[in-house]
Amino acid sequence: MIAKLQPNRVRRTYLGGGRIDGFTGVIADCSDGIPRPEDWLASTVTAFNGTEEIEDEGLGRIEDGRLVRDVVGDLPFLVKLLDSDERLVIQAHPTVSCAKRLFGSSVGKTECWYFLPGTAPDACVYLGFKPGVTREMWRTAFEAQHGLLDMLHRIPVAPGDFVFVDGGVPHAIGGGCFMVELQEPSDLMVVAERFTPSGRRIPDAKMHGGIGWKKMFDVYEYEALEYEEVCGRYIRHCSQMAIDAIGANNKCVSQICGPEFTDKFSTWRIEGQGSLGLPRPACVIVTNGAGAVNGLAVNKGDRFLVANEKVIETEGNAMLVVCA
Repeated sequence: MIAKLQPNRVRRTYLGGGRIDGFTGVIADCSDGIPRPEDWLASTVTAFNGTEEIEDEGLGRIEDGRLVRDVVGDLPFLVKLLDSDERLVIQAHPTVSCAKRLFGSSVGKTECWYFLPGTAPDACVYLGFKPGVTREMWRTAFEAQHGLLDMLHRIPVAPGDFVFVDGGVPHAIGGGCFMVELQEPSDLMVVAERFTPSGRRIPDAKMHGGIGWKKMFDVYEYEALEYEEVCGRYIRHCSQMAIDAIGANNKCVSQICGPEFTDKFSTWRIEGQGSLGLPRPACVIVTNGAGAVNGLAVNKGDRFLVANEKVIETEGNAMLVVCA
């Protein structure tokens, strides 16, 4: 089964979303004044905003209106389109062991980002504690709400770049980033800043994730690395991505995220005509061009769910990102 996905815009506190509007051709309804800078694709989990919640917010639907989870059950991953007009607040997500201990969840929120065309020339991310940062220093800076960003590494990013974010690693996505985000299927996080750069107040429940002010500091992994160590461990530029030759005539398939990073999810890029075996249901985003996938005509901006298909075969000049 291959089914196109309905738009599924989700409320967040940060500004953005225009690049998603242009990419998909569907303008989000933000008439309530709340930004919707994310589109949750093939999602089988709900969003948590720490304020008045909307029932089933975050759950994805296929084109005939059925919930994705009613079609394929609970997926072991979550895929998003994310567009930031401003820097996101500093945050961290739990590892699996931390999620079990503090949140009562069987999954954490390790994640990764693949940057799309449209990402601003001066875009960056902030990732990992700098050498010398301790838990005590971090908590003191949090209480003062001063100097937090200076404790993280600033890393420039460009279209085609890939960033992996382990659970527990503090991070912030900079303004001007347009990306595919692939992660474990949860919305668990703790937030270190009370206000977004544009002045929006972060609800207390969103900041401590519902576990309280003291326990929230247990979510962070206090491993301080040099800039080169952070980049070597977590960053891959487009030119560094090795071609995954799945057959001698299938050079157009490259693996973006694989077992060298995690066993929780995988990402591939397909350019033009190619073939890719799928280990489980997948979410596919057409990032450029046009063509066909297993006979289904696709164009730039299409997002679709693939289930019960062992292989996807592509035709035409479309560029696709495949997440599973």
